[in-house]
Amino acid sequence: MKLFTSILCCLVLVTARATTYYVSPSGSNTNGLSPATAWTSLTSVNNFTFSAGDSILFKGNTTFSGYLEITQQDANNFNLPLYFGSFDQGVATILTPNTLNCGFKATNVQGVRLENLIFQGPGAQTASNKDGVLFYTNLASGYLKNIRLKNVNVNGFGFCGIRFYSEWSANVNSGYRNVLIDSCVVHDCRENGIVSIAYDDQNYTTYQHYGFQIKKCRIYNITGYSANSHKGSGIVLSQIDSVLIERCEVFNNGALNTACGGPGGIWVYAANGVTIQHNESHHNKSGSGNGCDGLGFDLDGGTTNSLVQYNYSHDNDGAGYLLGNFPGARPWGNNVVRYNYSVNDARTNNSPVTLFTAPGTQWNGLRFHNNTVVVTNSPNNNYPSFSAFQMTDYGTQMTGVECYNNIFLTQGLPVIDVPATFINQNPAFIGNLYWAGGGATTFVYGNTYNSLSSFRSAGVNCEHIQNTNYGFEADPLLPNILSPAPTLYPQVTEMLSSYAIINTSPMINAAVNMSALFGFGNGSKDYYGNMVPNSQAPEIGAEEGYFINVGLPGLAPSDGIRLVQNPVVSTVRLHVDSKWYGSDYAVLDVLGNVVAKGMLQGEDEEIDVSEFSDGMYFIAVKRHSFGLKFIKD
Repeated sequence: MKLFTSILCCLVLVTARATTYYVSPSGSNTNGLSPATAWTSLTSVNNFTFSAGDSILFKGNTTFSGYLEITQQDANNFNLPLYFGSFDQGVATILTPNTLNCGFKATNVQGVRLENLIFQGPGAQTASNKDGVLFYTNLASGYLKNIRLKNVNVNGFGFCGIRFYSEWSANVNSGYRNVLIDSCVVHDCRENGIVSIAYDDQNYTTYQHYGFQIKKCRIYNITGYSANSHKGSGIVLSQIDSVLIERCEVFNNGALNTACGGPGGIWVYAANGVTIQHNESHHNKSGSGNGCDGLGFDLDGGTTNSLVQYNYSHDNDGAGYLLGNFPGARPWGNNVVRYNYSVNDARTNNSPVTLFTAPGTQWNGLRFHNNTVVVTNSPNNNYPSFSAFQMTDYGTQMTGVECYNNIFLTQGLPVIDVPATFINQNPAFIGNLYWAGGGATTFVYGNTYNSLSSFRSAGVNCEHIQNTNYGFEADPLLPNILSPAPTLYPQVTEMLSSYAIINTSPMINAAVNMSALFGFGNGSKDYYGNMVPNSQAPEIGAEEGYFINVGLPGLAPSDGIRLVQNPVVSTVRLHVDSKWYGSDYAVLDVLGNVVAKGMLQGEDEEIDVSEFSDGMYFIAVKRHSFGLKFIKD
């Protein structure tokens, strides 16, 4: 008890020392302890040594010329972070001239929060080798913890927008842990958008960065530059374990990179345990069509145990989803890509889904299921294996490829392209739907096959298992799927309603039950957040087809399901005929958002709406174009 009391007293004393400092051009430039006595320049901030928990606030709607820099002597306590933000109204701008360093640099420091600030450089093409926000470590070992960036705008720098850099040396084994980048915007920089990097080689089994979350960020106009690989990407993370990237939009990056190797929208390498979900990546470039890549999403060299789901890729120069291992990379494998869209990707190179592995590397384990891949012909893409799904032959093995319940839709292009060298590795294509726009559906599997029936004879896992045939060659009936792909920002990706299936689609209840057939689950939810049943055959593609076809508003009462009373206070009571038992339903608000889900199980069904706001709602039943309207009052 005495020890606990002593620790508590120490924490109280540390907290009590935390001080708020102000920076304002209207201050007296004395002690910075109030707006009236505020420091007037960034020089005063850089010359001061801060304590744990201190806050440094800059007057909003004001521009300060210079840069910010902190070192180990400033706070450096992950439990009591040093805070930089704005005060008064608006957001302060740190304007960094070309002659100075980064907009913000923290060297060997942990416990930092940047919030509601703009870091503006002199221009991407004039500020070479300067980052907007740089966290740098050259420590021999250890994690630097608890870094938070929220509502930070970074633009106009010649190097990276936001970079976490562990010095490139085998003798440096430090990195960053527990990093959150939330609701930030990075644009009009030259090198890359958001980056983590550290020394790596093929024999490494550990990671120097750990526990990054990048959420609701927007990265665009990262140009790259001519003939230099891996420049011009939106988000690229490496030497990292345990990552979440979600609800970000990355677009129009890489336009000045003509090298082969990068750039891309969102990609990782030398990475483990990465989840990339609910993002939109579009119109990323590949050097005026002269380079390669310009991709949407990429699990690249040495990525393992990672998941890509619920993403929307469209109109990229290169692949929507690139899955590969470059020379000298760690082993790649045990990755899952599911419930994603690729629409109109591969405008200049590769295919919408492209797999590759370099000689001397290991590539084993990809489960690619319930994705919707749509590609149209492009006069600028002369890639010899241009197809919906492509395995690239670089003379090495690529084992453990499994493709289930996907839609591959083209306009006269091959639906899949598998070189002869991979046939003895038995890539699996089971339960997919193929459509080439009404002409002959072409499968390249060593040889060329012009129908699904002939493709089934090509290999042991080509849409048949033992004596059972699988797969479909049919129009998926996806309305508007070949129309110009919409951009969703600022809406979330679940709002991609223009690609919803209709009730007569051959995809409905046509997918293989992966749990029953192979013994593994299907991920439980589709692209739109609808529940995917494990006990029955789901739909083919990225959508489970629950409630999209319900016309809102003005739904007609259904045959066999009725409201007992309306309006309701806290509980909706339904009378249900037995023919509807086991049917899934959803409750939607007037905007079409699903606010509750369930299953009709008996004659008298009750739905708890006590936490709902007052207003109009709809009850829709899966795969049926009717519903019920009720008022919560």
